[in-house]
Amino acid sequence: MQQAIPAAAALLLVFWLLRRRKNPLSSGDDGSAVAAVNRAQLERLVQPAAPAAPAVPSAVPALAAPAFAWRPGPESGARLDPRRRRQVRAELRTAATGSAGERLAAVAACLAWGDRASLPLLKRARFDPDPRVAALAAEGISAFRGRTAAAAAQPARLPRNVARTR
Repeated sequence: MQQAIPAAAALLLVFWLLRRRKNPLSSGDDGSAVAAVNRAQLERLVQPAAPAAPAVPSAVPALAAPAFAWRPGPESGARLDPRRRRQVRAELRTAATGSAGERLAAVAACLAWGDRASLPLLKRARFDPDPRVAALAAEGISAFRGRTAAAAAQPARLPRNVARTR
C-alpha cells in the first residue's frame, strides 16, 4: 500500500506530461480565406455537366464506341448458350475496366442484355467516378429489385434402406 500512492502519483505525472496539447487557433486564420480556398478547390473538382448528355439508355451506346463485339439486338432478351454467355461476360468485364466511354458502353450493354449474370458488373459500376455510368448502373440494377426467383424443387431423398423397399 505504501508503494501504490507514489506509483499512482508518478503515473499521473507521466500522463500529465504526455497529454496532447491543443493548438490554439492563431489570430491570423481568417474564415473567409479558408472558405475561398474551399470554393476554389470545389470549382476544380465540380465541372458543369454537358447539356448534350442524353438520359435515354438506348442512345448511350451511340456516344461511346464499345470495346467488345457483342451488340444487343433482338436476341438480347433470349438466352445465350453457355459458351457465348461466358464470352459476353468476359468482354463486358474487360470493357468495364477501360476508359469512361468504354465503361459507359459496357453498362449500357449490360442494361440491354438484361441477364442476371451482368448484375455484379452493374453493382461495381454504381461506384464509378463518372456520374453517367453510376446513374445508368443504378437504372440497370432497378430491374433486378424485388422478389428473387423461386428455387428449383429438390427431389425427395431415397430412404436409407432402399434395398428393402424394392
